[in-house]
Amino acid sequence: MSDYLDLEKLEKKRARSEFLFMRNRFDTTSALVCSIAIFATLKKLSLYEQANTLMIYLSYGSEVITDFIVESAIEEKKNVVVPVIKNFRDLFMQAVKIIKPEEVNQLVCGIRQPEINSNNVVSKNSIDLILIPGIAFDLLGYRLGYGKGYYDRWLEDVSLSKTVGLAYDFQITNKLPIGKHDLPIGTIVTEQRVIQNYKVRNDKRWK
Repeated sequence: MSDYLDLEKLEKKRARSEFLFMRNRFDTTSALVCSIAIFATLKKLSLYEQANTLMIYLSYGSEVITDFIVESAIEEKKNVVVPVIKNFRDLFMQAVKIIKPEEVNQLVCGIRQPEINSNNVVSKNSIDLILIPGIAFDLLGYRLGYGKGYYDRWLEDVSLSKTVGLAYDFQITNKLPIGKHDLPIGTIVTEQRVIQNYKVRNDKRWK
């Protein structure tokens, strides 16, 4: 079992390094064009249109850009919440509501965050749609992140149909190395296609 876990970690490390290298080399103009195309496709999904409360990650580094998604959702009078890590040691993530983009005024370990208080923390049960970043995704919906497990822990009791990964198409691979704690994403949106997990493929809300 130990040898298997060591091999899994090695394969994940190798895949993470490979896909992160490709993503970091993606030029800024192409990233912006593709991010806009990804959002255009996302907006056509009826679940996005019907969602009252969206959790939108605040793009970091070479991730798919989400700034204009935040701005557009606020303009559409949707409730927007963003992920916040209050303490990076305990790996605990919370959802915090913002009213305007200017509330994102902190930089914690390089990640943009708003201030957190007892009045702006939102229950995950009230969130209709969750946009999730990743270094790579596979055709079964599994995701490779930075390895800390923030999203896997937070999504343990969240419906698969609420989760959408945003990725550039070169971040998609046939199959990723996965462990027993890894959770699939319901849908992945790239600039070229929409990939749905088989469990939500026939859900009419995604048409």
